[in-house]
Amino acid sequence: MRQILVVLLMALAGRLSLRCQTPAQTSLPPPSQSARQALIEMFLSKDASDFAKHLPEDARRALIHKGETPETSIVLRISTVGRQMVAQSEHIETFDVGPNLLVSVQSGGQGRVEVAVERDSLIGEDDQIELSVHVYKDGQPESLPVVARLIFTLKQEKEIWRLSEITLAAHVPLTDPDYLEGLRKEQDAANESAAQMRSTVLTAAETSFATKHPNLGYTCTLSNLFTRDPAGDVAGEAGESGGYVDPGQRNEESSGYRFALTGCDGNPASKYRLTAAPIDSDSSLKTFCSDESGTLRFVTGGKSSTCFSRGQVLDPGSAITAGQD
Repeated sequence: MRQILVVLLMALAGRLSLRCQTPAQTSLPPPSQSARQALIEMFLSKDASDFAKHLPEDARRALIHKGETPETSIVLRISTVGRQMVAQSEHIETFDVGPNLLVSVQSGGQGRVEVAVERDSLIGEDDQIELSVHVYKDGQPESLPVVARLIFTLKQEKEIWRLSEITLAAHVPLTDPDYLEGLRKEQDAANESAAQMRSTVLTAAETSFATKHPNLGYTCTLSNLFTRDPAGDVAGEAGESGGYVDPGQRNEESSGYRFALTGCDGNPASKYRLTAAPIDSDSSLKTFCSDESGTLRFVTGGKSSTCFSRGQVLDPGSAITAGQD
């Protein structure tokens, strides 16, 4: 249970930034809490003692000792993380009833996180609350590779709801077309980013290779850019491309793309063409290209040949400058 608690809080800390409003204090006795209200208080209260209050007495005695600090106690550390999340958010609302337990609005209203209540069931003396996390950007849902479901089991002891168990379940809805479409978009975006990065590294490696080998010029042999030639060349060069590391491990195909070097005519070769085209010709992924000018271009849904004539210049601000040893 200790490890599950750590995973839970760290997972929530990576996706949520929270701030809550402390309700006005009154002299009236507080009403009896529901299990849902107890869960909100446990994780979002500014009072450090509220987290421990909702732990079972045995767990509290075993995990929290006098004199311990957040640096030495996992439980106290978790409660500190919760308060830090509360302090960092722009806006948060919690709901005692309804489809959502929590809604957090972030980044000037462009980001939104909803913690939805999938189920709140009273089973004997236990109340099971099943939650799911949904992330939105610019009003559109962001697809997650795995939809996490968190099931909190609470039991009343001495009129206080105490957390007795947490279950973390991975939900992968392979028959949901919206989920599958979102997952495909996420994977395509990752492949595009990887292809752009590798194209940038290859372009820089070609420039470095031609500079170090003026008698050879550019090379259309991919392996030449990332291997040392023990024999050197005619001019006694070391035969290296400047210490660049190939993200594609010197393979012609990587991350759903096929990379090709052509046009290295002449001795020395004064020109070359690099293309990175999607292996799936029916996909809507970008095609990248560059040449001896060192300018990286891209075209969407077009052929490699059209990239050089009609491709858009890649924003220099998004160029990858890393990649050297």
